[in-house]
Amino acid sequence: MSRPQHVVVVIADTGIVEIMAAHALSTTLDPTDPVVRSGAQHLAEQLVGDTPVEATVRAMLNDVARGARVVVLRAEDEVSPSRAAEVLGVTRQFVDRLCEDGVLPFRRLPGSRHRRIRVQDVIDVAAEREQRRSGAEAIRSVIGE
Repeated sequence: MSRPQHVVVVIADTGIVEIMAAHALSTTLDPTDPVVRSGAQHLAEQLVGDTPVEATVRAMLNDVARGARVVVLRAEDEVSPSRAAEVLGVTRQFVDRLCEDGVLPFRRLPGSRHRRIRVQDVIDVAAEREQRRSGAEAIRSVIGE
């Protein structure tokens, strides 16, 4: 029995759509291409259910239909500190500090100073930051700030 593959969806601004799925399948779609956009819209309209999977895929397809860049990564994939910074909404220097402080696990490329960070670790840090942020907001609302 094989392990289930976790997929992380990162939605960004306009640009090229990169889809990376299981078995390292990679396709690049140009969301400025009217055929790509109309195809995405058509597929989104066919997803009428309310399951979390359908809602996520529908949202992703709607973003492509509007010309947004969508990147799909497996949780086991690795990204550069710059890409991790994009996902977290912080600077690359802040990601470097998270790595140096042991908050964000990483590995070095062989014979290099370059780092690679697992997508799941980036998502875990993002979730922790969001949890802290929402907790701080709850405390502020209670004390009336």
